[in-house]
Amino acid sequence: MHPLLEAIFNLIFPTRPGCQLCGGPGAEAVCSHCQEWLARWAGQPKCLVCGRPLTGRDRGPKCRECYRQRPPFVLARAAGPYEGPLKQAVHRLKYSGQKSLAPVLAELMLQAIQRQPQMLAAEVVLPVPISPGRLRRRGFNQAELLAREVARGLGLPLLSRVLVKHVETPPQTGLTGVQRRQNLQGSFKVTAPGELKDKRILLLDDVFTTGSTVSVIADLLRQQGAGEIFVITLVNTGNQKSFTKIMPMDANN
Repeated sequence: MHPLLEAIFNLIFPTRPGCQLCGGPGAEAVCSHCQEWLARWAGQPKCLVCGRPLTGRDRGPKCRECYRQRPPFVLARAAGPYEGPLKQAVHRLKYSGQKSLAPVLAELMLQAIQRQPQMLAAEVVLPVPISPGRLRRRGFNQAELLAREVARGLGLPLLSRVLVKHVETPPQTGLTGVQRRQNLQGSFKVTAPGELKDKRILLLDDVFTTGSTVSVIADLLRQQGAGEIFVITLVNTGNQKSFTKIMPMDANN
């Protein structure tokens, strides 16, 4: 978003008081109802590798996809589900340019990282890049905004220029996991392999859908000499049917 348009947007739609997710009253950026909602989601059974919520069709500690093919990353986790107030917050950040949400949402990601001791071994934070064309149209990369806050919270270097997306790819919506990976092949490039050599990397994106984007990138990073790769996202779009019958807003209304 152009700085002038962003200033006008912030003037018309200032940061609202209270909970930044559901809009409920209170002094906290994320109210107790939303925190409890996220804690319940965190407590659900999930795939030990990709972090998708397990369904009745999954057997054992991993989902069917990860049993079928082990991803090129060690593990992936998300702060919450792509549902309700968290989904709305993603849209407000990503499409409405409400960048003031980044520190609040990054704090939720930091909480998710703290629940995974393995992730604390990461040495650098690397945001998933967007293409130059999309960056010009949007004005910012939401993954980089989140990564900056997460890197600060962990006291780690942020590598925001080491990985670039140099090919504008068609939208991923509606594509299968295989089609998504094919769509992305060759679209990313490492500009400074030496900065990744043997480094344990925390790869950060906003949304985990099929895991295709982070898998394609993790493959590339490993080919360039990177060490272990951990993935943290703000939301996971996996099955939520049994979880989202009661949203946190119900408690605030």
